[in-house]
Amino acid sequence: MRKIGYLVIWIWMRTALIFYFSKIKIEGLPNVPSGKPIMFLANHQNALLDALLIATHCNRKPYFLTRSDVFKTSVLKIFFEFLQMVPVYRIRDGKDSLKGNNAIFERCSNLLQNGEVILVFPEGNHSLKRRVRPLSKGFTRILFMALESNPSLDIGIIPIGVNYAKAAKFPDKAALYFGKEIKVQEFFHKEDLLGSANRLKEEVYQRLKKLTTHIEVEEGYSGVLRKLNKANVDYLSPATVNLLLEEDTALASKTNVRPRVSAIKYLYKYSFVVLNLPVVLLWTYLIKPKVSEPEFMSTSRFMFALIFYPFFYLIMFLGMLAVLNVSVALIICLVHLTLSIVLVKLF
Repeated sequence: MRKIGYLVIWIWMRTALIFYFSKIKIEGLPNVPSGKPIMFLANHQNALLDALLIATHCNRKPYFLTRSDVFKTSVLKIFFEFLQMVPVYRIRDGKDSLKGNNAIFERCSNLLQNGEVILVFPEGNHSLKRRVRPLSKGFTRILFMALESNPSLDIGIIPIGVNYAKAAKFPDKAALYFGKEIKVQEFFHKEDLLGSANRLKEEVYQRLKKLTTHIEVEEGYSGVLRKLNKANVDYLSPATVNLLLEEDTALASKTNVRPRVSAIKYLYKYSFVVLNLPVVLLWTYLIKPKVSEPEFMSTSRFMFALIFYPFFYLIMFLGMLAVLNVSVALIICLVHLTLSIVLVKLF
């Protein structure tokens, strides 16, 4: 029964993501091995959407470490546990709460020993900045605990680059790049755990920098980002963007002329707004003002659509039944849904 419930939610989430994004690009999926313990390590830009995209497009069934403050009530705790979300405690949750991570890391170690997959965002928090931030060592502790319990365990790391065209906007485009496997045993030396952790962390960091757009500079970050945006680069192709960043003169030559957005794109956009006016107004004036962090904007918008749209179509369907028969009302709802999806893909 649990497997069926998980499958239903997985299909629901994956379908909703396909509807929400105008494009989802997946590269390197054959790099993900089956039938062995794996830790996914990804950069973290866009709150819950990062985890949902990976979980529904990775060909495995991962557990993922999640900030503990979302497990606020017993109902949410049961639901998140059902989705294989594991709470992890941070210093902002209180120094004493960090002791709870001992049991969490032990549980993750056991999961790996049982051949499961764990998704971790080693940057520790999310940020819309197009750069890979310094990684924490927490993930190495989990991996090394598993190897200390079973030295022959063949654990792999798959680095994942999560990329968005315009992360806080709608509609958006996303790309996941699954890197080549890193063999954890090649970095693990029981007599030098600190050195092992540092070497493994650096390897993952260097891999992630190649799988997503990485603006190295911090002081001049805004200026570089403006250049990239003016050049109209494709953020779904991080290798190309990173090459431009290395060749600053090549980037400068591309910033002279910025392509105009065609009128047809505006037509698609405003057609979508008119078709979905009640939903757009509710989001714009009631929900959106309550989103305090830009990193949560897309996640909040997605969850709002995920929950509200079924009611929107139910109300539309029941309203039309007052003047139309069931078949005609159903056809109109399906045509509306199809047209809305097509418009999202077009603009």
